[in-house]
Amino acid sequence: MSDHVPIFQHSWTGDEQLYEELTDKQWKILKAALTVFTEKGYSASTTSEIAKVAGVAEGTVFRHFKTKKEILLATLIPLMQNFIGPGAANSLHDLVLQYDNLPIEDVLMLVIEDRQKHITALWPVLRIVIIEANFHPELRDVLLNNVVKKVQESFLSFLKQRQSKGELRDDLDVWTMMRTIVGAAAAHFVSRSLFPEREQDHDNRQELKAIVDLFLRGAQVDVR
Repeated sequence: MSDHVPIFQHSWTGDEQLYEELTDKQWKILKAALTVFTEKGYSASTTSEIAKVAGVAEGTVFRHFKTKKEILLATLIPLMQNFIGPGAANSLHDLVLQYDNLPIEDVLMLVIEDRQKHITALWPVLRIVIIEANFHPELRDVLLNNVVKKVQESFLSFLKQRQSKGELRDDLDVWTMMRTIVGAAAAHFVSRSLFPEREQDHDNRQELKAIVDLFLRGAQVDVR
């Protein structure tokens, strides 16, 4: 088993400020847990494996965390609250603001490509979050309130702004428009992450352009 997980290679590598008031051993345990969970999945992971990667005794793990579930929540919830959620929403807000003068099709391409970049970088962790949110309400609530809703608010604001400019049909609800393009893009991202061998013969950018084109053919105001 490798001694690190790809997620720790990003801008916040080793940033203990994401986790409040942790001892050195707690930090080592949570970092090790993320490594084990992303490599083996939560259900297939054991506390003994986490202890081994952390370089501590298994008894030490249980002195700090009573159960494996407690380790899972202590690992993922601060990530979503302090890094993934704010980062996703703020980067989206900044992107649409920076390119406010561009045609909507160009902005949508930039947004989708940017989302794909972030999802690909965070996929090992996001995969665990998505799977385990089905079984742990605490995780599901944080995912909804600290990640999904924040991103939705930024994207809905963008669509409403473009609708008010007359670029998108005013007889369509922006929520429905958002679900349409986000759903198509998310299916594309997940497929490429789960089945890279199958997807390698497909041009990623061309498929993203097709998603934007299909969306705009239904939602864009006909100016002819």
